[in-house]
Amino acid sequence: MIYKIINNEWLQWKRDSRLKWLLVFLLLISLVALWHQISFQSNLSTTRLSAQENSRKEWLAQELKHPHMAAHFGNYAYKKPSLLHCFDPGLSIYTGTSVYMEPHRQNDFLFSKSQESDTGMRFGWLSPALICQLIIPLLIILFSFNAINGEKNSGTLVMLLSNGASYRQILFAKTLAVFLLFELFFTSYLLATVLSAPLFIHAAADEAAAFYVWLGYSLYFLCWSLLGVFVSSKINNVGSSMALLLLIWMCTNVILPRVSANIAENIFPVISNYQFKKDISEAVSKGLDGHNSSDERAMKIEKEMLAKYKVDSVQQLPFNFEGFIMQQSEDYTSKVYDHYFGDVFQSLKNQKKTQAWFAAFSPFIAVRNISMAGCNASLESEIDFQLQAENYRRGFVQNMNNDMKDKSAYGSFETYRVANNKYADIKDLQVDNRPLAWELPSVLLETIWLILWATGLLILILWRSKNQTLNR
Repeated sequence: MIYKIINNEWLQWKRDSRLKWLLVFLLLISLVALWHQISFQSNLSTTRLSAQENSRKEWLAQELKHPHMAAHFGNYAYKKPSLLHCFDPGLSIYTGTSVYMEPHRQNDFLFSKSQESDTGMRFGWLSPALICQLIIPLLIILFSFNAINGEKNSGTLVMLLSNGASYRQILFAKTLAVFLLFELFFTSYLLATVLSAPLFIHAAADEAAAFYVWLGYSLYFLCWSLLGVFVSSKINNVGSSMALLLLIWMCTNVILPRVSANIAENIFPVISNYQFKKDISEAVSKGLDGHNSSDERAMKIEKEMLAKYKVDSVQQLPFNFEGFIMQQSEDYTSKVYDHYFGDVFQSLKNQKKTQAWFAAFSPFIAVRNISMAGCNASLESEIDFQLQAENYRRGFVQNMNNDMKDKSAYGSFETYRVANNKYADIKDLQVDNRPLAWELPSVLLETIWLILWATGLLILILWRSKNQTLNR
């Protein structure tokens, strides 16, 4: 009986030209979004590879110079693309995909104050994820708002019940009819993305991540299908049921994400860029505690080295003190950056956690974070990229400073030059994309909320099927 009701529902939609045009619209805008995102990622990938090759060539081709001056020539780190970026680019649109690395300073991404502070911009960025998160729920509403009350008003509900169908079967059949329609579309859409992206982007596929994204969106669509049928069974007036569903969509997909972002930002504010740089500059020159200036630190290190090697001057040390003190300064600067960046990263993570609790009232927040995590474009993956770049920066700067310390004489800054093979010894950075298992803990709460949403709405449908009478 459930199969017959589903088949009949699809047949009615097929006969309704308005619904057919809606599906045509969905297909066209989805294809445009997919083409737009693949084209963007393809151009970005090509530019990234070219820039990486040119950067490496320029590093190797620079003239022989003092190792510290060579280090100031700098290197670039480029984030490795993911095939699923073609589905959901996430935060990578706003944080960028490259970072410049040089001595004395850590170049940061332009992180916004909150992960969701770009909500308005995200409405303007056409991607397959945007279609699935915002447009498909609207279409589910249009296909389900009159699923039950429409049958009541036309008198066909009585006919279905008299033909042996139970009210529970009708509710679930109506839910499955709309869910399976858009689930079939989404599955095809995601497969098309995963299969077409490798033609334009050189990146490894992550089947586990793709499956996780598919599962997350499937639960999301199931929630909206259950909600649409439940509201339709509860409200007899067709217009009122559509108005209520649209109001719910507006609150959960537009208003709550913005409200949650503002609340999270107020509870865990992020320091301004100006204040951030000012604090770092003061901490480097005066010390993190404000009472340990760079000159005092240098004098203390000098006394310790003289006492350790039992010599009277730095010229008598068995290494170039200039290179040694330069690395010590670099280590302290890194300590300062770790302190302040740690605060920024923690604030951003706390903002995200705060917003994740709002997924209890908005499945959109849950599926958005799940989607970004599965597509390797989450807050955590962006921070991880910067940390990988920073670890590499410290390594290559230390390598160059050690060359100065171990192979040059004190006072030879103007005359010493690195060996011919020194530049080639500094290997290019190979950024690693983290597997899904690494991302999962960061979206565990969102996953739980999405499952609870689907479970709760399923219970409501079961409850409605037990308490319904023909007179309702």
